[in-house]
Formats: sequence, structure tokens, C-alpha cells
Amino acid sequence: MMETEVAGLSLDQVLLVPSESNVLPNAVSLATNLSADVQEALPVIGAPAMTDLGMAQAFAANGALAVLPAGGTQLQYVQAMVADDEVTLVGVEVLNEVDAFETAVMLHAAGAKLIDFVLDDNLDQAIDTLRLLAQQVPPLTIMAGPVADAETAHRLFETGIDLVKVAPLPGQPVYTVTTTMAVAEVASEFDAGVVLGAGIRYSGDIVKALAAGAVAVMVDTDIIGDTPADDLFQIAGGLRSGMGYTGSATIDDLRLNAQFVQITAAGLAESHPHDVELTKSAPNYAKQ
Repeated sequence: MMETEVAGLSLDQVLLVPSESNVLPNAVSLATNLSADVQEALPVIGAPAMTDLGMAQAFAANGALAVLPAGGTQLQYVQAMVADDEVTLVGVEVLNEVDAFETAVMLHAAGAKLIDFVLDDNLDQAIDTLRLLAQQVPPLTIMAGPVADAETAHRLFETGIDLVKVAPLPGQPVYTVTTTMAVAEVASEFDAGVVLGAGIRYSGDIVKALAAGAVAVMVDTDIIGDTPADDLFQIAGGLRSGMGYTGSATIDDLRLNAQFVQITAAGLAESHPHDVELTKSAPNYAKQ
């Protein structure tokens, strides 16, 4: 993959600037479009590494989507979820292998709404497969990643896919805020979207990622625990609070209104709750 030197800022190096707001948290809409055909009620996607059938069902029940990992049970799980409700949001991981096109077609026919296509060193092969999928298998929503630079993102969007997932590669780190901004700018040329696939530990991180231009973020066990319904509820509350803090009633408003300010590590620590006696710890909140 193309390498580029990037200098920029990550989620823990910025805060959102508050603004005058008449937006109450309960009036905020958290809906986001992953594509023309797939809308989520909550802008989060469950990472394959943590997703089993139960986790995928929990996400779907809360209006979101989790990606089932590649493997022998994947088709069975897709069929089980669609049998419950044919409009259930189901995502599946597809590896960049010689039979990737056939695998994606089979899973889409079974009911998968989104393909999370995993890139590797063979980018040319991946681009050929993605172009074929985008052209021949509508209305399949296609996300590809990890991507760490805008140049690679541009090549991928040229295939006609819907989403690029921003995440680090070996030897090529991602500055989560700056890289998301750069890739989102490219995505706007193609009427496509960006998913931030790394660095999410708190609901405030999700607000920052959306403000930087992401349509959604990929979450894992850093923020989702053994009670995903409770964790998604807490994430939704944090998002509503953060968006109201910036005067943003929708995610589109957030992208237009938000302003970042750079902070130090000490400033980050100060921004977290402190000097407060907690009677019960939040299920997915811990200073890290």
C-alpha cells in the first residue's frame, strides 16, 4: 500500500470547543447513513474481533450493526439473524482472497447488508474485486480497510465502494483526527463515507470522530463489555450530551459546527471526571 508521511492530531490530543446551544440532548438525532441503502440509528459498528451471533443481535436490536468475522459459522449466523427479521442489519467480514467475490455474493444473497473487505499487501487484487462487487452486486454496501492515507482512499473510492475504514497499518500510524479529516475530504468527492476503525475508548471519542468527518466508528472491547445493550445505551447518552454541547442536533450539523482545540496530556486528564465519589462505575468507562 502507498505510504505517506503524515503529521497531525489524534483523538486524545483534541477537545471540541463548546458553543451556544439551544439543542437539548433528547432532541438530538443519532441516525447516520452508511450508504444510500443502510442507515443506522446509532453511528457505531461492532468490530469483527469481538462479534459473535449474540453480539450481532444485540447491535441490531439497538439499530446498529456488528460485523461477523470471516470463518465457518459466518453464513450460518447471517441466516439465523435474517430468519428472525429480514431487515435486520448484518455485516460480514470478507478477506482479500481469490474467492472473495464469490464469498461476498453468497453472504449478500443470504442477507448480509454490509461487506467489511479486509485489505492486505495485495491492493491491486483487492481493487479489482471491489470494483466488480460495486458494479455487479447492488445494493450491497461495501467498506474497505484498513486505510492510513488519503491517496489509497482515493484509489478505493474510484472502484465505487461506499465506505473506507481508517485504521493504522504496520509502520504507518494513523493520526485519528487528521487522517479522518483528510479521507473524509476525499470521500466527499465520491459521495461516499469514512468509518474510523481505531482509537475509540469513550463516547467522547465518537463525538470527535464524527466531528472530524466520519459517518460512524468501529468499536471493540475497549468500550463494549459483557452487557452491550447497557453499553450502547451509555454511548447514545454520551453522544447526545456531546452533540448538544456543540449545538448540533444531527451528525451533519456536528460536522459543520464543530471546532477542535489542541490539548496536552494533562489537559486530557483534566477533561475526564475527577474529584467525584462514584457509587457505581459506568459499565464501559475507565481511565486508560
